[in-house]
Amino acid sequence: MPAEYPKDAVFIDLWQEKMFLGQEFLTWLWLASEIDSRFPGPNDLDVEVRFEKKIVLETGEGVALHQIACSSPDRDWSEAFLAVSLDKKIVKAYLTIFAMSFECLLALPADTLNPQVLKLIKGEEFGAGGTLSRTGRFLGQVNLALAVNGIIDRLFSQFLKIRLSADWEAKELPRLKAFIEPKVANI
Repeated sequence: MPAEYPKDAVFIDLWQEKMFLGQEFLTWLWLASEIDSRFPGPNDLDVEVRFEKKIVLETGEGVALHQIACSSPDRDWSEAFLAVSLDKKIVKAYLTIFAMSFECLLALPADTLNPQVLKLIKGEEFGAGGTLSRTGRFLGQVNLALAVNGIIDRLFSQFLKIRLSADWEAKELPRLKAFIEPKVANI
């Protein structure tokens, strides 16, 4: 590596090279959640994931990069199923996570897998009620963010375990393709 090559550039190159993992993860999570929305969660409690409102997909790179945003208030994802069948990958999704005793809505970008627009829908222990002070509500939001990040980490670990195993080619890809085919055939 030349001396003038900045260390930040190495990180950026590596980040861009591995970004496909976040795209594959979101695509897998969406399809897997459509088949069975429940996943093993912390403390042996299931977590339910449901994709909501909008899914952004892309294919290509550089000047050939093409994005499509599929919006569906009623969760009719026909356009998104077609895009995935044409090898487009999800780059951002809005989803609801139902876990333990809370429910939250968030946007999840594939490039960082860092939840954005995190909104608690149900769950008093995170400060959703109006009886807590501002500090209490803030700490509740911090606890919610930690809980959601833990769930996403666990789901990503589950994905990597499957993705890096022989089961990916032998079982998981055929299962996902078998789920998509009838959806696309009806479009």
